[in-house]
Amino acid sequence: MGQDGILIIGASAAGVSAAREIRAIDPGIAVRMLTEERYLPYYRPSLTEYIGDSKVEGRSNFFLNPEAWYRDKNLELILGMKVIRIDPPARVVQTISGERYSYEKLILANGSTPFVPFRDAAGKKNVFSIRTLDDARAANELSGTVKTAVVIGGGLLGLEAAHSLSGKGVRVTVIEGSDRILPRHLDPDSSLIVQNIVTGANVSILLGRSIESIQGEGSATGVRLADGEVVPADMVIISIGVRPNVEIAKSCGIAVNRAVVVNDRMETLIPGIYACGDVAEFNGKCISLWMPALKQGKVAGSNAAGKPAQFLDEMYPVVLNSFGTRIYSAGDICQDRKDGEYRVHAAGDAAKNNYKKLFFLNDRLAGFILIGDISEAQKLAMAVKNGSVFGDIVK
Repeated sequence: MGQDGILIIGASAAGVSAAREIRAIDPGIAVRMLTEERYLPYYRPSLTEYIGDSKVEGRSNFFLNPEAWYRDKNLELILGMKVIRIDPPARVVQTISGERYSYEKLILANGSTPFVPFRDAAGKKNVFSIRTLDDARAANELSGTVKTAVVIGGGLLGLEAAHSLSGKGVRVTVIEGSDRILPRHLDPDSSLIVQNIVTGANVSILLGRSIESIQGEGSATGVRLADGEVVPADMVIISIGVRPNVEIAKSCGIAVNRAVVVNDRMETLIPGIYACGDVAEFNGKCISLWMPALKQGKVAGSNAAGKPAQFLDEMYPVVLNSFGTRIYSAGDICQDRKDGEYRVHAAGDAAKNNYKKLFFLNDRLAGFILIGDISEAQKLAMAVKNGSVFGDIVK
């Protein structure tokens, strides 16, 4: 039985942030982190870039902290340890290998798992969902030997994966079920601009197409669409979202909706148990982004350590730096809004991939999209926060 103290399940952005905050508040309290990963915590957003360039792992900021940092901070980090059960009344967790660890406070930061709805994807050695360093390493190794690849999903990570592969000379086809790419983060006009940038880099895009199956036996040979067309592929990457890892929380009675339900202290409905990052749901929203995971982890760690803190549901931008351009989308871009009156202001030259679109709700800046030149991003983000009106921004 392990020592009491604060136990953190998961050691990515949220888990490490929680541990850092706990130690800043209380140098003496025992802090233990259990993670399924076999490696020191690393910067997960770089994994899709890793597909095209394994040198990513050698960057000074790829691993969040050197091994000595955990030792110097007196944080016990246990790698390769999967938790399968929580016993809240006894304040004990159990791992898949039978170890039991007790706790005074528990923080769930065990993240999410790629959503893979295709049964025939399982077991195929050239089909990947890039979620771990092992995934990225395997995909990188194979990418140097293939001629064609299919990326399923035209969101941020899908496009980043397509960029990484095309940079290695692979002929890439992106298949997106929606009628446009980046549908969650761009409006239709901006999606078309980015689509033209991507196809201009010799990446094919198929829109509004549903997938019937992934062809092949031991390895994928192509992706069969619902209309019967087969897109050949020596390699397939699936990037259509994630699902929070809620199984252990649900099985022990912690309230779960889409993810683990928390309040603004990041505390679940069971006192003394917190959740943060991809596994947490606050105000009905699950935010699978690095920055809010850091902030949620900090709040969870602070409250677990006895210092009250509150998580604020702020605006979190989405940034894409691929295909020779940069994209910055933030705030409410007023898609399908029924409440209030909104208008848009567009500027720049779409033909030159330099475009700005501002979205005003009830005359106040609600969100914006920048393509190409993103130098105004911070200024516009502050304008959204301050509720700046149309006349203050558009002269």
